[in-house]
Amino acid sequence: MGTARALGRHITACSASLLPVVCFAQPATISSTLDGAPPLIIGHRGLPGLYPEEVIAGYEAAISGGTDALELDLQSSSDGVLFACHNVYLSDTTDVAGHPEFASRRKTRMVDGVATGPDWYISDFTAAELRTLRVRQPIATRSKQYDGLYPMATFQEIVDLAKRAMAAHSGRRIYVYPETKNPLYQRQLGRPLEEKLLAMLTKEGWNTPDAPVFVQSFDPASLTLMRKLGLKTKVVQLIDGTDIDYRSGAITYTSPDTAKPFSWLQAGDPRTFAAMVTAAGLAEIKTYADGIGPWKPYILPARGVDAAGNPVTALAEASNMPPTSLIADAHKAGLFVHAYTFRDETQHLTRTYHRDPKAEYHAYFSLGVDGVFTDFSTTARSALTDWLKERGTVRNEGTGPARRP
Repeated sequence: MGTARALGRHITACSASLLPVVCFAQPATISSTLDGAPPLIIGHRGLPGLYPEEVIAGYEAAISGGTDALELDLQSSSDGVLFACHNVYLSDTTDVAGHPEFASRRKTRMVDGVATGPDWYISDFTAAELRTLRVRQPIATRSKQYDGLYPMATFQEIVDLAKRAMAAHSGRRIYVYPETKNPLYQRQLGRPLEEKLLAMLTKEGWNTPDAPVFVQSFDPASLTLMRKLGLKTKVVQLIDGTDIDYRSGAITYTSPDTAKPFSWLQAGDPRTFAAMVTAAGLAEIKTYADGIGPWKPYILPARGVDAAGNPVTALAEASNMPPTSLIADAHKAGLFVHAYTFRDETQHLTRTYHRDPKAEYHAYFSLGVDGVFTDFSTTARSALTDWLKERGTVRNEGTGPARRP
């Protein structure tokens, strides 16, 4: 089904902590989420609005700011250690270019059908070598004050941090939310992520349905493989798209790395990610996953034209269209919905929100979203607290973020 048509069919107990919290009478349904609990705040790559991405200091700050989950991207070193890094290459988020001892490792590679580089690739470095690098902020408009201070974080360090935080704040639940990144590329290199991730979760006693873990991927082949290998945690199918046609509001699918999962591309499957938001697609996802992680425009499309009738060229110039029924459709299929990615900067907000990032959160909370991936956990927590107060669901003030049991 075409993208526009696919979207068109959709348009019709408190814990002890140092943090402020809203507490709720139990039992109570306080949200139109799948389970009636407040939406989860998911610290996307830590707290990258203020810190470099995926460093322990950023995750610590996200916890202090009220996040419910520590989200990360899994990559493997040449000796099989799992690290947190968004891309398979290093130049955008580390100081690798300033290390002359690694100059000869710069190369070009095909990654999921896309020519990438020249760059330095994580898979060519041992864990010890990666730990000599220092992480930096990749977004030019964000603060650089912490650049060069922190090493790359391992998955084990992030798991350990979550466990320490839960031990320090009795009753508080901190989820770990790893993504298998470019999983087929990793497997082709002989460094598969799935078996290593499953082994680590099992070692930590976290391969259970009620473990504080969400495992995510854009590629269903990775998720279904892990289920076959015995993964029992909550699983999330991410849903991507390339861009927005601001004339119609439709999502476009023009780049091979964002139009469809790479396993579909390899298999010659003609479908794009749009197929996943149909009734049949959601039913298929339910056979292996517990929830979906769609790009925000699947829920609230945006469009806009200028005075001459030409489509605008930036999200900040567009306005929201009526919401789709994707959240309701997913809930009907028994799937929760975690939408991505929320950011404070005005270039990431439509005109509808009048430069107020909290207004965007409130819109999605009101539609029943079950969780939000955010670069600014503190803003998200504040927005959720305000939204719940406005709904009259606050019982009293406590000392830590309310959590699902």
